[in-house]
This record gives sequence, C-alpha cells and structure tokens, in this order.
Amino acid sequence: MKPIYITHTSAITPQHQAEGRLLDPLVADTDGKLQVIEPDYTAVIPAMQLRRMSRVLRMGVYTGMDCLRRSGCECPDGIITGTGKGSMTDTEKFVKELAQYQEGSLNPTPFILSTYNAVNGAIALQTRATGYNQTYVHRGSSFETALYDAQLKLNTVAATQHYLVGCFDEITPEYFLVKSKVGYWKKERDPGQSLWQQADSPGTLAGEGAAFFMLSNSHDGAITGIHALQTTYKTPVAAIGQVATELIVRNGWQPGDIDMLVLGFNGDSRDEPYYEALQQSIPGTPPVLAFKHLCGEYETSGGFALWLLCQLLNGKSLPGAVWYRAPDKERFHPRKILYYNHYRGQNHNLILLSA
Repeated sequence: MKPIYITHTSAITPQHQAEGRLLDPLVADTDGKLQVIEPDYTAVIPAMQLRRMSRVLRMGVYTGMDCLRRSGCECPDGIITGTGKGSMTDTEKFVKELAQYQEGSLNPTPFILSTYNAVNGAIALQTRATGYNQTYVHRGSSFETALYDAQLKLNTVAATQHYLVGCFDEITPEYFLVKSKVGYWKKERDPGQSLWQQADSPGTLAGEGAAFFMLSNSHDGAITGIHALQTTYKTPVAAIGQVATELIVRNGWQPGDIDMLVLGFNGDSRDEPYYEALQQSIPGTPPVLAFKHLCGEYETSGGFALWLLCQLLNGKSLPGAVWYRAPDKERFHPRKILYYNHYRGQNHNLILLSA
C-alpha cells in the first residue's frame, strides 16, 4: 500500500500552543485530570450555532474547521473521525432525563447531539462537503482505524485528493468518578516526578482532547508520511515485539532502521510491560517521545501524539520534559519512526511514519 501524507494539523489540548511558547510552561494535572485549554470558538464557529453545541461538539468542529483553514482547503474530499466515547455530556444528560421523566416526554436534542457522527455532520454542513463521511467508534483503536480507512480510500484514486481525519474525546466529572471506582486513575502521585517514573503502581491520569489532520495522497507540502498501520486486539506482552517486527519488515524496512519511537507510557504498572517489550524489539536505543503525561489517558490520545510528532517534524522546539529518552543531538531529525500505543492492554496500535 502506498503512503499517505499529513500536510496540516490542528488540535485542542491541555497544553499551551501559542507561537513561541509551545508546551511552555507545561500544564500539570488537576486532581488527576488533564483538561483542554479551550480557545475562542467564535473565531471559527458562528455564535448562533455555538450556543446549541455541546462541549465536545465545539471542540471537534473548531479543530476540524481550523485544520481546513490552515490548509486552504474549503471542502475536503472526505471526512473521517474516530472517538471512543463521543459526547459524554449529552449522553449523561439524556440518561438522567430518562430517569427524571420516567421515559416520558423527553427533549430529543441531547440524544441527537450525543450521536458519534455529530461532529462529522456539523463540519460537512459548514463546508458543504458531500463526499465520503465516516465515524469510527472502536474504543482504543478508533483514531488509528480512521487513519487506516483514509489510507485505503486515498490509495484507490489516481487524482490528488484531501481527506480531513480527526479524533475527539472528553472527560466529565461523572465519567471520572465511575472509572475511579474500577482503578483507572492513580490514587497517589508525586507531582515532582514524571508519570512513567511512577509505574510501580496501578492507575494513570485522565485526559481529553481533539486533533485533526489534512491527509493527501500527494507528498507536496507534507510534514510526515504514514506508511503502514496495524491494530490488534488483546495481544499478549510476549507477542508485541514480533507484531512490530513483522509490520516493519512487511513495509520493506528493518528494525534497525527505526531512529525514533513514540510510545504511550502512562505510568500504570499494568500497562508499562507492553512498552518495555516493544523497545526490546528495536535494536539500539533510539530516542523515545512520550505524550500521555501531557494529555492524559483516553481512547483517542493517539491524535495528540501524532499532532505532537508533527510539531517536532515541522521544526518546532519541544521541552526536555517531553522525552522519555532524549536524542543526543540538539538538532534531531528522525527519518523512520515507529508509533505504538495501547489502551488498557486490549486495543494495540502501531504506525510507521517517515519525515
């Protein structure tokens, strides 16, 4: 399969993005949660539409439209997104009203806005896009599945096309409380240490975010190329290295060619062994970019990871605290990159990228 290329990006994250102060200073979690820094939505979304939108709908539509604005593309050939939970705010509101009104006369708006494809629909309406439109809700592989679908679609056409691909998820107080009861989040944490330095106990940080990418089958103006993707389910720790090696070789590379890793270390003692096993399958000690201490754990955190990687490949300077294992050169230009992330040891995702 031919590679596809990222030309432009946009994201709403828990970290600062202003020009000249990317990730500076780093924003720490609040009570175990990393929540996004919300922008001025009225810069992209008309005020009359904005007041009817839920929080995650605002995040998704703003980020998608901002990505289109940056790319100069008024109408994409396709829109593909991935989400693990969709709008938790609207879902919770609808369920509460079901109980409150005893399944009687309900306001349908929260239900309509809680559907997973609400973001795609809103962007399509605003851009008058009538092309391919798809939303994937595959838990921890939602975003990576959306990327794979885009690669399949862009590989089937000869003409240059542009697809808007993104992801979005939010954290709510109710969701945080429910998941805390089943051990998702860390009970005690030393804020003076990196998240991966506290991997001797279960739990991690809760997170949220939205990220969109303009993908094309043309390499003109590309930031990075996506060569191959693979998702697996409930792969045992002992097999992760083999899965990665087979993907690399199948793409015509060798494990020794990988000169940078992007790994989803989250500080959870139950999840860390997978990342350790993956590192052991790659010869040498290539630099490792970590990201979940910056955005938290959520199903589509891979969108933040890819956005962060694009900032690096675009020549932006990243603070030292981003690196799990920092490069030994001040000006580091990786050529062949392996991304690996998993969610709760169930959904495993690997991507091969090139600068």
